[in-house]
Amino acid sequence: MSACRDLNEDASGRRARVDWPQLVGQSAEAVARRVAASGQLRPCEVAAIVLATLPAEIAAWLRAYLASRGWLCSDARIPFDILDSPVASPDLCGGRRELVRVAVFGVAGEGMRSDAKRREAIYQQRCAEIMREMRDLESLSYAAARALGHPEVHGNPVLFGMLRAFIAEREAEIRARAHLPGDAGDEEQEQAQAPARKAEFKLPLRERVQAALSKLQFELESHLTAYNEAGARDVVSRLGDLRRRYPGHVEQDVVSRCEERTERMARHRDAFRAQLVDFAHEASEAAERGDQKTSSWIVRRLNAIHTLLPAVLPRERFEELRDEILQSSERQERHEVLHELVAREQAVGAEVKRLGVIVHRYRKLREEGSTEPDVLRQAEEEYRNATAEVRTHDDEWLADLIIELDCLLQDLHGPRARAEAQVDKFVNNVRTVLRQIREEIRIVQKERSASPGGR
Repeated sequence: MSACRDLNEDASGRRARVDWPQLVGQSAEAVARRVAASGQLRPCEVAAIVLATLPAEIAAWLRAYLASRGWLCSDARIPFDILDSPVASPDLCGGRRELVRVAVFGVAGEGMRSDAKRREAIYQQRCAEIMREMRDLESLSYAAARALGHPEVHGNPVLFGMLRAFIAEREAEIRARAHLPGDAGDEEQEQAQAPARKAEFKLPLRERVQAALSKLQFELESHLTAYNEAGARDVVSRLGDLRRRYPGHVEQDVVSRCEERTERMARHRDAFRAQLVDFAHEASEAAERGDQKTSSWIVRRLNAIHTLLPAVLPRERFEELRDEILQSSERQERHEVLHELVAREQAVGAEVKRLGVIVHRYRKLREEGSTEPDVLRQAEEEYRNATAEVRTHDDEWLADLIIELDCLLQDLHGPRARAEAQVDKFVNNVRTVLRQIREEIRIVQKERSASPGGR
């Protein structure tokens, strides 16, 4: 990333300010102009337009950044939130992030407005031709065949449906005018001409096959977008049947391309699933480190992918990955609780042991008849303080300690029998040691009462 560090240096080596908002604005305007002129762009074309508008140093950095991640490939699949996720480069911030966003995703609404205008223009043109040539059902049939046979019409299922609805309305109007009530002479003439009016409106075979082909291609596109392999293979099978029934109207290349796209989608879906597994492992590792923020963020992303693309991440697999992450989080929480529990037990044990050592040491000095007044005086002072502390460690103190340890046990996930047994054993040991200390204090008190002067 040395290129990134040198972006703000001029030819003399001094730091030069880069106006990132201006660069981002220029790039977005260039992309928008190209979209308005040629329609929707591919991702690699968008990146080329952005690179052409940048200074040499920044363009070199951006090209290296995109190439290192494989985003310049024509078949690259880039998650929509990759630039806002924790896995993005830490040095990608501010204007750099927005510049990369324009180079990768283009401008908002890219291609959609021009497509809609083009579709509306063709629709109005075809409708005008039908209205101009329409006189009866037969002329409507010829005009409809020409309109629906237009290459841009049978290649666009939405436009095909719009024109088909318009033709159906015109057909209904003609039939309504043909059956208007009149006088008796009109009825006799109408009955005499009845056989001649029985010609039904029907599209030619080629247009019907092309309409069925367009419908299947549109359905295949929806399955490919959703990574639905079963639905896509069903559509490919129906395309093959259509090809076998009408080999003169459906080319083999069309079926082969659909089969190839289905196979490529299946490979991409498998790679996507592998990435999701790695993503879940990152969440488990974050949970084991105690990074609950990252772990929760990844779980939410997996849930969103499961909702939007259930064919990629089915419910069973999502719940399995989520349970693995939750288990890692529970293990970390259990470790923290056990650590806190052990630390509290060690602190109480050290405190009780200290009191016992002070009382026992003072008793030994008295029994041995120490001749060092300073040592005996210091020991007696420590003994008095210890005796006062032992008085505070009564049954109420012990009950508070038990409640405190029980609260820590409540935070444990999973089996708690072993931890509860350890806590019970610890409480019994503390109770036993306190009983021994009190007994030794009573012995010291008896000795002091029996000695001359009460000392």
